[in-house]
Amino acid sequence: MQHMKMQIFEIGLLILAAYTGGRLAQKLKIGEVVGQIIGGVLVGPHFLELIHRVLLRYAFLNRYIVFKPIYHFYNSQFSEYAKVLESYHFFVFLFLGIIAFSIGEELHRDRLRRVGLAATFICVLQALLTFLLGFLGFWLIFHFSVINALLMGSMGIATAPALTFVLMNKLKIEGRLKNILANIVVLDDVIEVIFFSIFFGIALALQRGTALSVTHLAAGIVEELFFAALIGVVIFLILKVTIRKKLPREEDFPDDQNFLSQVTSAHPTPSVEILLVITGIVAIGISVAIDFDLPFLITAVIAGFLVSNFHSHALFDSLKIENVMPLFNLMFFAIIGSSVRVESLSVGSLPYVLGYLILRTAGKLFGNWAGCRLTGQDEKITACLPKLMLPQAGMAAVETIMVATALAPSGGGKLFDTIIPALVIFELVGAWLSEKTLIKWKNWIVGEQEALKKPGIAVDNQSLSGLIEGRIFELSAGTRNDAIFELGQFCVKEQIVPEIGIVADPVREREKLAPTAIGRGIALPHCRLGTVDRTIVVCGLLRHPVDWNAPDGQPVDLVFLLLSPDERPEEHLKAIRTISLALQKTGFIEGLKQAAAEKSAERYLKQFTCNT
Repeated sequence: MQHMKMQIFEIGLLILAAYTGGRLAQKLKIGEVVGQIIGGVLVGPHFLELIHRVLLRYAFLNRYIVFKPIYHFYNSQFSEYAKVLESYHFFVFLFLGIIAFSIGEELHRDRLRRVGLAATFICVLQALLTFLLGFLGFWLIFHFSVINALLMGSMGIATAPALTFVLMNKLKIEGRLKNILANIVVLDDVIEVIFFSIFFGIALALQRGTALSVTHLAAGIVEELFFAALIGVVIFLILKVTIRKKLPREEDFPDDQNFLSQVTSAHPTPSVEILLVITGIVAIGISVAIDFDLPFLITAVIAGFLVSNFHSHALFDSLKIENVMPLFNLMFFAIIGSSVRVESLSVGSLPYVLGYLILRTAGKLFGNWAGCRLTGQDEKITACLPKLMLPQAGMAAVETIMVATALAPSGGGKLFDTIIPALVIFELVGAWLSEKTLIKWKNWIVGEQEALKKPGIAVDNQSLSGLIEGRIFELSAGTRNDAIFELGQFCVKEQIVPEIGIVADPVREREKLAPTAIGRGIALPHCRLGTVDRTIVVCGLLRHPVDWNAPDGQPVDLVFLLLSPDERPEEHLKAIRTISLALQKTGFIEGLKQAAAEKSAERYLKQFTCNT
């Protein structure tokens, strides 16, 4: 009962500390996630142990009734407290596995095709640059042995995707940024596993005094990746059998179907039930991978990749349920904070820690920036992507512990004392920087809505008829996504863009952030593109109104799709303002719909422009 009492107490303490820290951080505008991590730090055993050391210097305080419970806690219950918190670390690895599985959503073959070789080039460039800076810096500047410097360089490659993707899900960010980031971090971890496995194997051989075998090292790496992928395949097969691809109908359950299959089968509609099934199956899979010392993140990513491409994409929506995931996110950051080893920061290791921080940061920031510029990425992606690659935990933490344990006689402890404090800083600073960057990205995407509310934006005599230029057609879509797809098809047909995805993807991304329906049956989907050189509006008239999550609850039957040049955001805002002014004119919406029914919408727009 004492142990169970402590478990319940610490769960409550972690939740309250992280929640309070997050709220205070929001007030101070330093990022909610940073506050949640700091809340976990303050109730973690490592920070409390420092408080204990301070109290030991002032033993006379024990005579005062206010301090007696504190001293009693440290003397009789602190060891149990620390042990219980350490036992919660499994949740971090479980959550890492779930996030790695969710990355598979971004690895659908269509998305991979659109990203092309750009993500691969960016990843390889930044990985090699980070590795070389880490290796050369610790070898030439800090005079580490060659093999230990190589290990430092290889571990610097690792990137922790969990924190960034948790923030993306929280902020409902989709689209190309998330897609290209997913491709990079997956390949990044594969490269890191290969580099680390090679140099760790060499270090062990040198420490034992045994001969090095290139064949043995290569076979070991291939074996690790193969079996990690194999477990991922098994996870996929179980999910495919357990979760049905189509909605269940009566004919899906014939009389001869056995009872077990009826009980275990579920359809992929987003639900807490599907979240539980995915969590249970992925948890068992990654536990098997960990038991065999396999890269468990690779296992989870492979499973997610297979589900995305060969089963139902809808499974991933269950990992974003708004009423459930905030609690998981908060617990994740709270436990990360409680695990921070504050005592690992020492004066002796400080130069090495600072060196690691500087060298890895330079490699990640410059490597990703250069890769984005060389592959011609959008300026917003070039500005954001490098800052999202700094968080580092997960795989790097596991490997650091392996190095400290297995290579203790040959400097493993020195590597541990260098990387662990750096991981703490990368998590805190990375959380703050990632949150600020993603909020800025979201503001770039959704900031256009302010133009609908501010009458002070000039329109430069812009006319709605001039923006549309006769691009009015009828939509047969039955859903919002179908309408967006048809608008993309029309843009390809009119040679506005070469591919449907160029329009459909950013518009859908914008819709996930906030619906563009404004009421009265009107929707204004919009995006900025690098493939158009002027502002273009396409008007779609729906045969049957569709739900668009409008603020007044009315379905939409009139859609204005706005496309504008990426490098000229002011034109985007002016065009939105032009449409807004037209829609505010008495009788315009009704007149346009009536004219559309009579096949005279183009003439009506020209006449409206002349009259106004």
